[in-house]
Amino acid sequence: MTKQEELSGKLQKIRSFMAQNGYSGVLFVTQHNFSWISCGGDNQIIHGTELGFVNMLVTAEKLYMITNNIEMPRVAHEEAVGLNLEKVEFLWTEGDVVSEVQRIVGNGKVAADFSFPGGTNEADSLSLLRVPLTENEAARYRKLASMCVGATEDTMREVKPGMDEYEIQGLIGGKLMAQGVYPVVLLVGTDERIFNFRHPMPTEKKLEKYCMVVICAQRWGLILSMTRLVHFGKIPSEIESRYDALHKVDMAYITASGPGTAMKDVFIAGAKEYEKQGFKKEELKHYQGGTGGYLTREQGLHPENGYVIQEGEIIAHNPTITGTKIEDSILVKDGGFEVLTLSDSWPSREISYGGVTLKRPEILVR
Repeated sequence: MTKQEELSGKLQKIRSFMAQNGYSGVLFVTQHNFSWISCGGDNQIIHGTELGFVNMLVTAEKLYMITNNIEMPRVAHEEAVGLNLEKVEFLWTEGDVVSEVQRIVGNGKVAADFSFPGGTNEADSLSLLRVPLTENEAARYRKLASMCVGATEDTMREVKPGMDEYEIQGLIGGKLMAQGVYPVVLLVGTDERIFNFRHPMPTEKKLEKYCMVVICAQRWGLILSMTRLVHFGKIPSEIESRYDALHKVDMAYITASGPGTAMKDVFIAGAKEYEKQGFKKEELKHYQGGTGGYLTREQGLHPENGYVIQEGEIIAHNPTITGTKIEDSILVKDGGFEVLTLSDSWPSREISYGGVTLKRPEILVR
């Protein structure tokens, strides 16, 4: 599938949405949707905000890329290569996106993926167009996984007692960014902080024996999630027994996440396994994950979320039992599950659950 073929399929979905809802155009202003519709491009300048500096407008006849004279040369040359679109450029001191959209669409109704003057915010409905992944997107995800796995595994083999959490953060962050991968979430916890906090932001705390690294890492707009643990010396029985139980919960979530299953039912499957393992209501102590894609989680694993999982989606569940965590990005594919973020070089165990057998990560012992 060429890049233009990927784009054509996405435009067909957008135009079908337009026809069904009476819109003359759909405007994409967020970073994640620019990456989606540009098939892996990037309109970011400032990280930490949803909005990008380049906009995409879809009408019944054309795709327009709208931005100022500062951004257009770079984005046209580097981020939208190979795409059939019309460039709309305005002088940064005089023009604006609103005026250009009105000029193109006239009195027609416009949907947008963000609050926009004269438009209707259809962010939730438009997000559903991003699934399932195309073949090209799945291939990009596998490349991203290889980059993240290498950076994370190398870090966990290089950390040593006496390093503080900021140093460990810098170690893995540097490895990711050297490959063009941006860590949108990078958590590091050591020793008692892993037990005390589900989201351990790095501090000056020095590693003694136990370290957890959590990443949500982005390239081509796609975001991949994974967690790894390392322990220096024999793993205490308390951690070992909890990690054993967590493996069962992890597999309960995964095996329940087949096509056609509602997120709320996946949540229930995990909650039941927590209770079975002797950790009733542990699922209420931390966000449990959901589906991945162009956001850290596209659909949350929540007891009231009726969203139904599709073939070709990424699941990224992250169950925890105090002091332990398991998290991988997994492609729901061909009636099974392709674990993207577990390499043959990382210690693992084979677990059979509900008729499914998968390799799941162990705690690295050094």
